[in-house]
Amino acid sequence: MKFKELKRSLAERVEPIYLVTGEDAFFLTHSVKLIIGDRVSNPDLNLSNFDGSEIKGNADKLLAALVSYPFMSDKRAVVVKEYYPNAQDLKALSGYFESPNETTILIFCNSAPSDNIAKQKNVTTVDCSKGDLLLLSGWISSKAKSAGLTVSNLAVNKIIDYCCYDMTRINGETEKLISYAYGKSQITEADVDALCVKETDYKLYEVVDFIASRRYDRAYKSFTEMLDNAGDGQKLFVSLYYHFRKLFYVSVSSESDKALSEYLGIKEFAVKKAREQARRFSPKRLKAVTDKLAEEDADFKQGKLEAQSAIWNGILNILVG
Repeated sequence: MKFKELKRSLAERVEPIYLVTGEDAFFLTHSVKLIIGDRVSNPDLNLSNFDGSEIKGNADKLLAALVSYPFMSDKRAVVVKEYYPNAQDLKALSGYFESPNETTILIFCNSAPSDNIAKQKNVTTVDCSKGDLLLLSGWISSKAKSAGLTVSNLAVNKIIDYCCYDMTRINGETEKLISYAYGKSQITEADVDALCVKETDYKLYEVVDFIASRRYDRAYKSFTEMLDNAGDGQKLFVSLYYHFRKLFYVSVSSESDKALSEYLGIKEFAVKKAREQARRFSPKRLKAVTDKLAEEDADFKQGKLEAQSAIWNGILNILVG
């Protein structure tokens, strides 16, 4: 089931085993909290937490917690984070999957796919991948409404864009905006611009989007804001170089989004955005940019150029040819 369906499902029935999985850390954490809810009294006595690394190859330790009975509570919960069992572990746990303890709620919380857990008997999977626009915009509007505020559509979309669909950041930025709007009736686009800090990754995409649209003045403005926020020119240089190298790799690769996500170490959402940007430049141009940035980096390290000049000169290579 999707994260948004979990609350309704819990109202009808609490399953014995859950696999909460996906890339959104906020939804992962919130799902675990929703499942435990007020079903577990005296959590100090009835809630066990394990890191997957401490029980991998040692399933007996997990089993001991699972067969324990709750103390002065109807249920106890066992939460296992980032556990990717091997064949030996699954064999040891097979009996429990077949016949789980009725007074225990077992929750596996994994950020990466866990098919070998998902396919086990009595396991209910909760999909915590990044929310879509409808879910996220509804969540922002609902949170603002609970504080007596409305949010303009432009403001909602900008919050989501600024945070790159990251629910942890969306939650933090929305709470900040609600505090900022105290005494007002609405959160506006101007409030978002004034208060929300964009991620460097978002700024990088923004700069490239403006260049592709030949809005060079806006590109330079976003670039200088990014440099000011970074505080360290060398770190920004590295970010910029790897961004264009990523675009180049995506432009020449025929791999799936999932495969590229794993290879490049980025989210599938970022792969989709990179594909969208890469299509606006030729692979030859993208390769030229990475080469130019490498040259400017050498000059920067030798003190021949200031950070701002070195980085911007590297970007300027996109504008020619």
